[in-house]
Amino acid sequence: MPATFKIRPRMRTLLSPAVTKVELVGVVAWLGVLLVDPVPSINWLNFSITMCLLLVCHFHRATGNFLVWRLLGGVYIVVLAFGFSCVIDSGAELRVFALPLAVIIVVSSAILFITVQDYLLSSALVWILMWSNLDVGMYRGLEVYLVLFCVSSMSIGFTLSFTYLKNMRSVLLIESEFRTLAETDFLTSILNRRAFMESFQQVMAGGGDGYFIMLDIDSFKIKNDQYGHDVGDKILCAMAACLQSTPGSHTVGRIGGEEFGVLLLGDDDSVANEYALRLLEAIRHSVSPPHHYTCSAGIARFSATSDMSAVLKSADCNMYEAKRNGKDRVFRDGKQLMPPTHGTPR
Repeated sequence: MPATFKIRPRMRTLLSPAVTKVELVGVVAWLGVLLVDPVPSINWLNFSITMCLLLVCHFHRATGNFLVWRLLGGVYIVVLAFGFSCVIDSGAELRVFALPLAVIIVVSSAILFITVQDYLLSSALVWILMWSNLDVGMYRGLEVYLVLFCVSSMSIGFTLSFTYLKNMRSVLLIESEFRTLAETDFLTSILNRRAFMESFQQVMAGGGDGYFIMLDIDSFKIKNDQYGHDVGDKILCAMAACLQSTPGSHTVGRIGGEEFGVLLLGDDDSVANEYALRLLEAIRHSVSPPHHYTCSAGIARFSATSDMSAVLKSADCNMYEAKRNGKDRVFRDGKQLMPPTHGTPR
C-alpha cells in the first residue's frame, strides 16, 4: 500500500482536534452575528444554517471515513460562507464587510483541509458566494484591487496549506519508517516478538478465537555451526518466507532466535491442522540440500477469555513434545497430527 494511504488516517487524527476548534470558532462567530440583531435573525433559513453547521461539526469529528471527512470540511466552509452572505444581503449597510469577511474565511480555512485541491475548490466557492454581496460601485475604478485581494487570500491560504501538509507528511513518513523498523525483525522482515505479541493481544481483546502455532527450527545450532552464520541466516529467511507465502494465517512473526509464531483465526480444528501440516511440508522443501532443514511445531487453541501466557505455554509444551518424538512434526493436546494420507488428523 502506498505510504500516502498509510499516513492519511494518522493525518486525520492529528488534524481533527484543530479542525474541531476552528469550526467551533466559526459557529460562535455565526451565532454572535445572529445575536447582534436577534429579531430579524429568527427565521427558518438562519435556523437551518445553524443546525447544518452544528451537524457538520458533529459528524466531522465523529466520522472514521477519510473521504467523508474531506467532504465535510468543504461543506462546513461553504455553509458558513453562505450564512454570512445571507446576513450581509439582508442589509445594504453590511456590504462593506463582505470583502474582509471573505478574506478571513478563505485564509483561516486553510487548516481544515488535508489536500490543497480541496482547499482551492472551497476557497473559490467562498469567493463566488461572497462576490455578489460586494458593493462593486464602492470600488469603481479600483476593481484590480478586488482581484488582488481575492488572489492574494487564496495564495496565502494555499501556501499555508501546502507547506503545513507537506511538513506533516514528511514527519509522518519518518514516523512510519521508525514504527516499521521498531516492529520488524531486521533479518527476516517479518514481525518481531513485541509486534507479534501486540497483534496477539489485539486479536484476543477484539473477541477473536483461533489457534497459536509455535515453530522451532530443528537442530538449527548444529547447522549454524557446521555451515556458518550465512547459511543460518539463509535458513531463517527461508523460514520467514514460508510463513508469509503459506495462505491462511492472520499474523506471523519471529519470536526469538530460531522460534517463530503464527496466528490463525477461526474455530475449525481441521483447518488449523491442515494449515500446520501444509506449512511443515513447505518448510521441508524451502532450501535445497545439504542446507535443507525441518521444523517442529506445537498448536494451542485460544479464545477471547484465554490467558495468553497459558496459550503460549501450551503451544511451547506441544512443540517440545514434537521435538522429543522425532522432530519435523506437529503436536496438539499432546498428540501428533498425522497427514491425511497416513490417517485422520487427530
